[in-house]
Amino acid sequence: MTTSIRRRMIVLIALPTLLIYVVAIGLTVRSLHEQALRELKQETERQASNLAARFDGAFRQAAAFARSTARFMESHPEISERQIFDQLRANTLLEPEIYGAAMAFEPGRYLRDNSLYCPYVYRGPEGIVEMNITRDVLDWYGEERWQWWSVPKRTGGEVWTDPYFDEGAGNVLMVTYSAPFRKENELWGVTTVDIMLPTLEESIGRDILTDVEFFIVTQTGDFVFSPNKSDIMIRSIFDIADDLEREDIKAAGERIVSGDTGVVSIDAWMTPEGEPLRARGSRQWAFYAPIESTGWSFVALAPEDEIVADVRTMTTQASIAFGATLVLIVGSIYFVSGRLSRPIQALRSKVNQIAEGDLDARVDHVGARDEIGELAESFNRMTADLRANLDRLANERGAREKMERDLDLAREIQIGLLPKHLPKADGFDIAAWNKPADQTGGDYYDWLDLHDGRTLITLADVTGHGIAPALIVAVCRAYMRAAASTEHESLSNALSRVNGLLQADIPADRFVTAVVGVLDPAGDSMAMVSAGHGPLLFYRAKTGKVESWSADHIPLGVLDNIEFPDPRIINFEHGDLLLLLTDGFFEWADPDGEFYGTERLDSFIRKNHTMNSAEFIQSLHAEVLEHARGTTQADDLTAIVIRKL
Repeated sequence: MTTSIRRRMIVLIALPTLLIYVVAIGLTVRSLHEQALRELKQETERQASNLAARFDGAFRQAAAFARSTARFMESHPEISERQIFDQLRANTLLEPEIYGAAMAFEPGRYLRDNSLYCPYVYRGPEGIVEMNITRDVLDWYGEERWQWWSVPKRTGGEVWTDPYFDEGAGNVLMVTYSAPFRKENELWGVTTVDIMLPTLEESIGRDILTDVEFFIVTQTGDFVFSPNKSDIMIRSIFDIADDLEREDIKAAGERIVSGDTGVVSIDAWMTPEGEPLRARGSRQWAFYAPIESTGWSFVALAPEDEIVADVRTMTTQASIAFGATLVLIVGSIYFVSGRLSRPIQALRSKVNQIAEGDLDARVDHVGARDEIGELAESFNRMTADLRANLDRLANERGAREKMERDLDLAREIQIGLLPKHLPKADGFDIAAWNKPADQTGGDYYDWLDLHDGRTLITLADVTGHGIAPALIVAVCRAYMRAAASTEHESLSNALSRVNGLLQADIPADRFVTAVVGVLDPAGDSMAMVSAGHGPLLFYRAKTGKVESWSADHIPLGVLDNIEFPDPRIINFEHGDLLLLLTDGFFEWADPDGEFYGTERLDSFIRKNHTMNSAEFIQSLHAEVLEHARGTTQADDLTAIVIRKL
C-alpha cells in the first residue's frame, strides 16, 4: 500500500505542527487560566479587605463616639442628668448603625447613695427612648456576664463585648463598645455605644454586598453575625465542621480566624439562609479579612461558578481563537501540500509511463521555478538520455553477446585442443586436469604418443588469462608438436626452436613457462626440461619424501637464441609420483591473504600419494577450495600427475 506525498507531507508537517501547537495552546491557555485565577484571588482578597475595612470603619467610628464621650466626662464630671441624656441622645443619632448609648457610674460616684445609675438612650419602635438601667432592670454591676461593665472595671481598658441579648433594657441582640472614664485616677464610670447585630446586614452589608452572603466570627470562631440568626453566639464555624464531619471546613475556619487575609475554595457548606448543607454541593469561595478594631474576621461566601465565570469565558474565547488559528494553519498546510504535490504526482505518472515502456513521456507545464521545476527539467533530460543510453546498451549488449558466443566457441576450441585419450604408457597411471579462471585460459596440458613408444608430455602457463593467452596457447601447442615430430632431435634443441618461434610471434609483455618431458615406459624413465616453470614435485616412495626442482632456464618467448641444458632424467620406481601444476593452485589466497603455499602442497602429496592420479587431482582441488573459504579463483588451474604402478 503506497502513501501519497501529500499525505506524507501532512503527516510529517501538519501532525507535528498540530502536536506542538496543541501543546503550546494547552500551556498558554493553562497559564492564562492560572494567571487569571491568581489575579481574581488577589482581587477577591482586596475586596475582602475593603469590605472588612468598611465594617471596621463603622465599628471604629462608633467606638470613637464612646471614647470622645468618656474624655468629655473626665473633663466635665459635674454635668447635669439632663446634659447626660442629651449627650447620649446625640451619640445615638450620629450614625444609623448605632442602636443606643449608655453611661454607667460606679455606685456612689454620681449619686450620693449606692444605687445603680446608668442613663440609657436607644432607638425604640416609636422613636428615641430614655431610661435608667437600675438593678431592677438588670444587675449590670454585680453580674460578670455584662462585659461592657465588668471588663473595663477589671482591666481598666476599652472593650468590644461579645454579642448578647440586652433583655430588660434594649431587648435586642447587640454588641457594645465600652470606654471607661476616671476622676482622680479612679474609675468613675463607663460610656457605651451599642450596635444592634440584625441591622449590620441592612445598614452596612447590603450597601456593599448585594449578591453574596457574609458572616462575622470572633477569634474563637463564634458567629457574631450570620444569615442564620440562631447561630449567633450559639454556634461556631468549628461546630458546623464537627456536625458535618468536614475537615475542609475546619481547616478553612482555622485560616479564617488566623487574622490573615485570604481566599479558600471548598465544597459548599452553607445555604444562602445560613443553614448547613448535609450533602456536598458545588464549590464555594470564602474570602476573608480581619476587622482590626474588634479582632473579629469578616467572611463572604460566593459560588465559585459565578466568581470564575469571566475567567472561564476568557479561557474559552482564547481556546476558540487558538483553535481557529490552528484550523487555518492546517488548512494552509493542506493547500500548500496540494500545490507542491501536484507536479510531483505528474512526475510519478510519467515515471509509470516510462516503467511501462513509453520512453517518450515528458513532463510539461510544471511552471515552477524551484527544485520541483528543476526536477521536471531533469526528468525530461533523463528520459532523452535514457532512450539514448538504452539504444547504446542494446548495441553493446548485442556486441557483448556476440563476444560471449565467440568466447564460448573459443573455449570449445581450446577444450578440443586438450587430449581426448590417455597416453599409451604401460605401467603408469597418468591423469591431467584444467580449469581456466575465465571462459578461456592461458594454461594447457598436452601429450603426444611418439612412434618409438615414448610419450611427449607438456604443461605450459602463458602470462595472464583470457583471449590473448588462449591464442598463444594454441600457437605454443602447435609449435611444440611440430618440434617434437623430429624424433632424432634432442628435447633441449626442440625447446630452443619453439622459444625462437614464440619470441618472434608474441608481444614483448607476454611469455610462456613450460615443462616438457618425454616419458619412456619401457625404461621407467622420463627426460624433462623446464623453461621457467616450477616447482616440479617428485615423490619417492622409497624415502617417503617429496623432492622439489626449480626451472632449468628462463621462460619461452623472453629472449631469442636460448640454449637449454640437457634434460633431467627421472627414474621411476613402484609408487613414485610426479606432479606438474601451474601456480594457480599454490598461489590461491584465503580472505586473510594467505596463499595455499608449497608447504601444504608437499604435505598433501605425502598424505595422498597412494590415490589414483585422477582422484589425486580432484582431492587437491577440493583442499585448495577449502583453504580459499569462498575467495574467487584468480588464475588458471592445470595439473598433470604421473604415478608409477
